[in-house]
Amino acid sequence: MSPIEERLAEIEAGFDGHLSVAAMHMGTRERVLWHPDHKKPTASVIKLPILVHALMLERELVLSLDEPVTLRDADKKPGSGILTQLTEGLTIPLRDALMLMMAISDNTATNLVLDRVTIEGVNNRMVGLGCLMTRLFRKVFSDGPPVSPENARYGLGVTTARDMLRLLRMIYDVRIGDAEVTRDIRRYLAAQQYRDGIPRLLPADYVYEGKTGAVDAVRNDVGFVTAPERGTVALVVLCSRMPHPLWTADNPGLLTIARVAQAVVEHLLRA
Repeated sequence: MSPIEERLAEIEAGFDGHLSVAAMHMGTRERVLWHPDHKKPTASVIKLPILVHALMLERELVLSLDEPVTLRDADKKPGSGILTQLTEGLTIPLRDALMLMMAISDNTATNLVLDRVTIEGVNNRMVGLGCLMTRLFRKVFSDGPPVSPENARYGLGVTTARDMLRLLRMIYDVRIGDAEVTRDIRRYLAAQQYRDGIPRLLPADYVYEGKTGAVDAVRNDVGFVTAPERGTVALVVLCSRMPHPLWTADNPGLLTIARVAQAVVEHLLRA
């Protein structure tokens, strides 16, 4: 094994769960891969594909992100977010629902977005982009079309680290839409408020743009890390099958993501 693979093996040995990693230096194109093709629950990182599809629909003139979205009590879903605490009848533009979905992973906002862009539309978009292992099964905390017992165990959606890295690479390379779409995607990623994973152990001047995901046995983080004068790394860390749910900043999955990010980013950005 290479030194970075030895380090990932060491991190994994100290983690009571399953770990997948995919990363790339966007300048040199050097990669780090660790179980990149294992199928994993997405948790809320599936919201990045939802964002990509919504922004592409605007570019294709299928919808406008200025369309109003009105909150009903029946729309409110538990878990992360703030819309559950706000008053029925609140109306915001679709673009603000996207921001709530990305920045604080608001589950109610996510479903309001999906009412406009559809589950089928998101899945077809991912197929068109070559992310063939990524699939959204249903709205958040909602019933959906029947899925196989194999897929039901993934919950909201399924992906692989390799698929998510492909999506990040296409975003970085302006291969999704145009420069405006790319800029908007990264603006939403940069608004991320949950920073206990990838950026946790990185230097303060490193810029993180990402999307997190969490359910009881899962912690995920995907995004970009940019170091001044050293370049940008696209990084995907997926942690699953943790036996003991722990909803604190010291969740073993979050600590593992942070350790992986520190090791992989410094490896790829080495002089």
